[in-house]
Amino acid sequence: MNQTFSGAMLLGAVLLCALVLFGIALVIKPKTAGARSNKATKNKMNLNKAKPQFNSKAGAFGKASNEQLLKLKNQISKNFPDFTALMREHHLVLERNAKKVALLTLDANAALGRRRLGEVTVINFHKLPSVEELRIELSGV
Repeated sequence: MNQTFSGAMLLGAVLLCALVLFGIALVIKPKTAGARSNKATKNKMNLNKAKPQFNSKAGAFGKASNEQLLKLKNQISKNFPDFTALMREHHLVLERNAKKVALLTLDANAALGRRRLGEVTVINFHKLPSVEELRIELSGV
């Protein structure tokens, strides 16, 4: 007695397996975040009580950075009349003829120097630059 399974029988078997697995998934729900066991919570660090290492909220970098950027903006507007300096929270945007040409940052942790970001030159200083340093950096912009 040699029987073969027809396509309809195989399709029915696959659908029956899928239905059984779906039923099991409905019965056994995953644990929610509030219903963790003590063993799981002891191994993981409590993120709510830990002190954040980096706070990116507005004003998190302190007033000193903004004061330095304001000094840099005043220095640029006084010594470089062809540039318009727009103050942002952590950087200055330099425009010439209403087109962004450079972005200046004062960040001691970032690499010193310049790089390109699309068509805009990004120039980073570790401290407030002198007028001569600015003249050198802005000469190629």
